Amino acid sequence: MRAIMAETQFNDKKLINIFSAFSPQEFHVMMTVGHMGNCIMSDIAAKLQLSLSSITGIVDKLEAKKVVQRSRSIEDRRIVQVVLTEEGNKVFQTAMEGHLEMVRSHLNALSLKEQDVFVALFQKIAAVITPKKDRV
Repeated sequence: MRAIMAETQFNDKKLINIFSAFSPQEFHVMMTVGHMGNCIMSDIAAKLQLSLSSITGIVDKLEAKKVVQRSRSIEDRRIVQVVLTEEGNKVFQTAMEGHLEMVRSHLNALSLKEQDVFVALFQKIAAVITPKKDRV
């Protein structure tokens, strides 16, 4: 599975520029902020299971690349909020479109019946590994 993902990442032209511009950690933080929207540093750290100091360093780099912006909460100055900038949103959207394009192309190799089975199996696996508090 890892080999398939690695091969796919580098064959998708939309994603090549993104992967060359950001480290894997930067990419994961940026995608997490994109999915979560306006979020706080400690939520990012918890979601990615990294220390707050690690997230701080990564967000420093993303802020220097002008894809995220930090601000302090008015109510509690200890809370640091992170949001994607306009450029960050463009990168996020490009990555999401590239990901969807990749999934579609891979699923096209399967018949409709095989796609249904694949999705059902994937949902079953996801249900086991997704913590109950994250389920909607």
